Amino acid sequence: MGKTLTKKEAIEFLGLEENVFENYFKNAEEFLALPRVGKGRFMFDEDTLKTWADGIKYRTVDLGISDYARCLDFALAMHFREYVASDFGTGRQREFGQKLTNWIKGQLGEIAVQKFFKAKFGVTVELDFDVHENIVPQDIVRVFDGKKWREPKIGVGIKSTKPKGSFLILGANEIEIMERRSDDYICCRPNIPDDHLLRVASGAFKELVKNEQHYENYKQQILPLTTISCEVVGYCNYQELDKVNEIPGQAFDNGYRYVRKTGLLHKKPDEWQAFVSKI
Repeated sequence: MGKTLTKKEAIEFLGLEENVFENYFKNAEEFLALPRVGKGRFMFDEDTLKTWADGIKYRTVDLGISDYARCLDFALAMHFREYVASDFGTGRQREFGQKLTNWIKGQLGEIAVQKFFKAKFGVTVELDFDVHENIVPQDIVRVFDGKKWREPKIGVGIKSTKPKGSFLILGANEIEIMERRSDDYICCRPNIPDDHLLRVASGAFKELVKNEQHYENYKQQILPLTTISCEVVGYCNYQELDKVNEIPGQAFDNGYRYVRKTGLLHKKPDEWQAFVSKI
């Protein structure tokens, strides 16, 4: 065991905002506290926190502008085929920017998994970026075994959440309809900027407003889109998901979801090795 840190010291050691630290600690259980010292006080082991931070670094993949372009192309194709994208369990339709962001995030997570498997384990997988009439549940469609391509031995679903997300969340239909269910689910955290559409089209925006009243005040703040980092957080079998009506800070509309805390996902290198071996 290493040096014992207070909560404040632990936050500083990890370089996190306090609310993010609380989210990972209390909601996600990504790292645990030592036994309480005094009323309402937690202490943390420095070595444990370092191992957690090193794990994130190990699982994080950098995605480039070409990866983003591939995902944007898919998102636009989905939009223009008038695919109906409503919020989980509701009839509320998402607006254009939110639809594109959600599709892009989802596809970025898939590319991150593909690159992670190749870089860490030498395993090549093929993703499905085609636009289908019906929902296709499996995200890994082929595996290269060193000699030829073959179908995966298990069904794999890849889901993306927010960069600070602490839960893998799946809708009821994704689990309860057997044809849509995957055997295992991988959770990813693509760190895509909120203003990614502005960044990728920064030249067009600047040209449009360059002669307007306030342009000089913000023109330096319109940044280009560069590298996007994505953590391949971990995975679980569908049977490990919990059926719940809410998670901390969020009650689900129209029923329940199937969830798993990110701290409970399988994520160690040997667990990932076992996973790629069974696909």
